Amino acid sequence: MQDAPHPLTALDEFVDLQSLLPAVRNTFPSVDSLKWFVRQHRDELATAGALINITGRLRFHPSRFGQAAVAIGRDAVGSNRR
Repeated sequence: MQDAPHPLTALDEFVDLQSLLPAVRNTFPSVDSLKWFVRQHRDELATAGALINITGRLRFHPSRFGQAAVAIGRDAVGSNRR
C-alpha cells in the first residue's frame, strides 16, 4: 500500500469499533473478524488515515477504513500471484 499522507481530519469524524461495524458488516460479519483484520493491518490502516489511537483507545474513520480495506485486499491478491 502506498504511504500517502492525509490531511488532518476532525476528531468527531472518527468512531469506535462498535460504531464502525455496521458500515463494514458485509465484509466483517462479527466484531472478532473486524478485530482480527485491525490487528493484522494496523500499520496500513494508520498510514491510510483510517485508524488513530486516542488515550489508548482506537478510533476509526469509516470511509478511509473502507478504502484502506480495499487497498489491502487488492495488495493481498497481487502478493499471492506467482
